[in-house]
Parts: sequence; structure tokens; C-alpha cells
Amino acid sequence: MNDGKTRHVELFDTSLRDGMQQPNLEISVPNAISLLHRMSAFGVRYAEIGFAGANQFVSDLTPALDAADMGEMRLALFGRTRAPGAKVHDWPDVQFMIGHRQRIPAAVVVVKSRLLDVERSLETTPEENLRMAYDTVACLQDHGLEVLVDLEHAMGAACGRREFGAPCDPDFRAHSLDYFHRMTAQCADQRVSRIVVCDTTGGATPEEVAHVISGLVRDYPDARFGFHGHTDRGFGVANARAAVLAGAVQIQGTLVGTGERCGNVNLTTVIGSMQLRGEAEFVPELSLRGLTSLSHSAYDAFSLDVPHGAPIVGPGAFGTWAGMHGSSERKDPGAYLWCDPARVGSIPIIGVNAQSGRANVMLLAEQLGVPLNVAQAQALIEANQAMMEGGGFTASEVSFRLACLRVLKTVPELFTVRTWRVFDESDEAGNRFVQAFMSLSIGGNTIRTTRAEGAGPVDALTRAMRHELEKWYPALQLMKLGRFSVTAIDVSAHDSAAHVRVTVSFHADGHEPWVTAGVSSDLNQAALMAIVDGFHYWLLENLGDADAVTARLVAKGVL
Repeated sequence: MNDGKTRHVELFDTSLRDGMQQPNLEISVPNAISLLHRMSAFGVRYAEIGFAGANQFVSDLTPALDAADMGEMRLALFGRTRAPGAKVHDWPDVQFMIGHRQRIPAAVVVVKSRLLDVERSLETTPEENLRMAYDTVACLQDHGLEVLVDLEHAMGAACGRREFGAPCDPDFRAHSLDYFHRMTAQCADQRVSRIVVCDTTGGATPEEVAHVISGLVRDYPDARFGFHGHTDRGFGVANARAAVLAGAVQIQGTLVGTGERCGNVNLTTVIGSMQLRGEAEFVPELSLRGLTSLSHSAYDAFSLDVPHGAPIVGPGAFGTWAGMHGSSERKDPGAYLWCDPARVGSIPIIGVNAQSGRANVMLLAEQLGVPLNVAQAQALIEANQAMMEGGGFTASEVSFRLACLRVLKTVPELFTVRTWRVFDESDEAGNRFVQAFMSLSIGGNTIRTTRAEGAGPVDALTRAMRHELEKWYPALQLMKLGRFSVTAIDVSAHDSAAHVRVTVSFHADGHEPWVTAGVSSDLNQAALMAIVDGFHYWLLENLGDADAVTARLVAKGVL
């Protein structure tokens, strides 16, 4: 509930540390630095770059940051308290953080705050754990570092939970809560920069988070508290929101929710969901418009696809594919949206798939600058049943726009694939020979046959097309194919006769990449549909309007 207060809340990103604990997640040092620059420009206050000296990535990234200007964003390293009985100056985590303090001025110290973990994980006494925390914080502060303390299992300690989230017995619960407050009071007395309440297992509820944070804010008025949540119960964003409304001044998480198990709280969701409703201000309003772009940069840096339904930043976050909804959106824009997408750098999308009707087709066509009337929209649906049902137009607005132009009969007759076949032979030794044969109509009149060998059917078909078309349209030499993606559709119902959707990305220097799609029960035909659309798009972009294309073909003697 928005109580009218403007809460200024810091963002602490740990994508390069906690986020990297997700399986099969990698990022290069250059991509990491580029992402940090993007976060700094956006308004992230702290960025944790890794566990002090724990792995090669951190060892490589730390010196690479020497020449990087991160503006007002403070970089941080994560480390443990000294071990039981160890000397703090000999502790490797402390040494690494002190050694890099000129470039990385913040240190995050993880402290065992739950009595159970002190006794069973650290295998030490409660008093020694308090000394370990005190000595580590004091040493880092003495060397000029800003120290933030992560109270590990804080929500478990405060709510009396033990292994597997089971409740502690009453006596142990009381002792555990008392110890949690002793550790918190010690951190407050040492005036650490931020005391971060961690929901380490992601098992807390918003009501519990609100109770714990509000109590700490009340009992330690001179301390500043943060919250670090996980999404194991699906409450990560709700818990972060509860912490902010209860008085937390910092939210820790990862930009796009990466991390072990179910992931850290997704900061882009927290930012958008709260700031768009005036519940908190994480970044300036102007920066908020870059939220979608920033999140997509993060997904790209980690070589992840942006989830279609990712709240606020996903491709489908502000889209509708239902016919009834599309009809309403045409009459009353925004009727099915909870906020204005422009505030986070996005746009509303009217999609076209098997659930869509003429209204969706007409509205999307209008958005793309190729308006259709009712009869034309119906003609498009009837001529593209496979693409509609197989999600081809959802995957590619380029292919949808070309389908509209074909219905309108405004696509110049640049070329048409009249016939094609593929000869594909393999032997038991693994040798393979693939050759494509193709008949092309150029400009509607001239017929040319072409053939080419390739590494596979799609490669051979593409080479055969290029072999002839580049003679007529040299601009094709400037574009290249990128990634292929093949998706089988409804295999359980159709087995090996199922349709497949092929999406193909294209790129050219100085031009935004584009994606096309094809759907067919034949993989090669689906791929060829996508490639033909990709070629047509590029030629239309480079050859101008229909009259100019016609004049060009006449000059070449084709027409």
C-alpha cells in the first residue's frame, strides 16, 4: 500500500558473485565490465564483483577494473570472518580485500547470525563467533574500507527456524533470537555501513520480513538495514517490498534473478513494481526508462535468453495475444496494462498467434505501418494458418510485416523460389554429401536455376540462393545469417509429423539485427521460409520503395 511517503532505497547488485552460483552460467571479464558500466549509469549504488580471491574469475576481473570509471557506484568484495582461533591479519579474505581497497572500497563480511550455524557449521562457541565478526570488521575499517555485514540466516534466526525450515524448540528459539540481537547490536556499535538481513533459504513470508525489519529499525535507530532475499517460495519480490515498506534502506539481489536454487530476488522486478507505483525511488525517473534495456544487456552478458514472461522487462510483459483483448486495446489503449510501458523503456505489444482474431492482426499491422482492413486481415489468417498456429508471427514481426505486404500486394517481385530439392547422402563412415537445387524467378519473368553444396540442407539451400541472387542484388553480400533456433510443436499429438518452427537471425554492419521465422511439417521448408523472409527484408531495406525497385529491374533488363 502506498502511504504517500517517498522512500529512497539503494540497489546492491550481486550478479557477479551470488548470481554466478547458478549452474551453466558464465560471463567474460569484458562483458562483466561492460555490464558494471551499464549498472553504474542506471543508478545502482553498489555492485559486488565476487568472493575475495575465491576463483580465477575474481582474480582476473579485479585488476581489469583498475582503469574502469564506475562513477558513483561503489564496487565491493565479499568475504568471510576470520576462522576460529585465526589471526585476522593472516586471513586470506581480509588480505585480498585490503590489497585491493584503492579500487574496490567496500567490503561485505558474511557473519553467522543463527546459533545453530555457529555450533554446527563453524563448530565454535557463540563468544568466539562474536569475536571473529568484531575483529574482521574492525580490521577492515582500520584500513579505510566501508564495511557492510550480511547476517546469514537472519530470517531463520529471528523467526526460530532450523534445518529444512522446521521450528526450533521454545528454549533454543529464545537463545537463538537473543544471540541474533547480540550480533546485530555489535554490528550497530561498530557502526558498520549497512546491516543486511538475509533470507538465506528464501523461506520467509512478507509478514515475517515486515515484522523483523520494522523491529530492527525501531530497536537500532542509528543503524541502517538492508535486505537480501531469495525466491525459493516465490516470495522474493514480495519480501523485498515488505522490507522497504518496513524501513530497509537497501535491497540486495541480482539484476535478472540469477543465483543458486531458485535464484536471488530479481532487482529489475523490484525496481519496476515499486517505483512505477510510487512506493519507492531506486533510481531517477529518467534512468527508469532504461530498465528494459539494462535487463536485456544483463541477459545477453550471461548468454541467457530473455524469458518471454519476465515481469516488466520480458518480451511479453506488456503484450496480449487474445482476440477479445486485442479488440479492446484498439478501442481503449491501456485497458489491459497495469502501467505505462514507456516509463521502463518498453512498448505495448499486440501479438498474433492461434488465439488471435482479426482485431489483433489489424492492430499489429497498424502498429507496423501496414494497416489492413477486415477482409485483408481475414485473408492473412487464411493464407498463414501454419504460421499463426505455430507461433511464427510471435517469433518474428518482420515475417508478419512481410505477410501483410503480400496481402496488400505491395511487395515488389524481387524473387520467388519456384521449386527446390535437396540431395542428402551419408554413409556409415560418417561422410556426408549435401547439394541443393533450386529454380528462381527473378523479377517475375526471368527464370534461373542454381545449385550449391553445403554442410547441411539449410546451408546448401542458402548457398544456392546466394549464388544466383547476389548477381542481381549485390546488397545481399553485406548481410550474414546468425543463429538458428528450431522448435518442435505439439510432438505428443503428432509424433514425427509435428510441425517445426525455425527462427533465423540476420545481421549486417551498421544495422540492427533482425529475426524471421518459418513453420512447416518439413524442417528444411520451415528454414527456407525464414531465410526467404530474411533476404526479402534486407532487399526492401536497401532497394527502396516498389517504384524504385521496378526501375532497377527494368534497367537490368529483367522486366
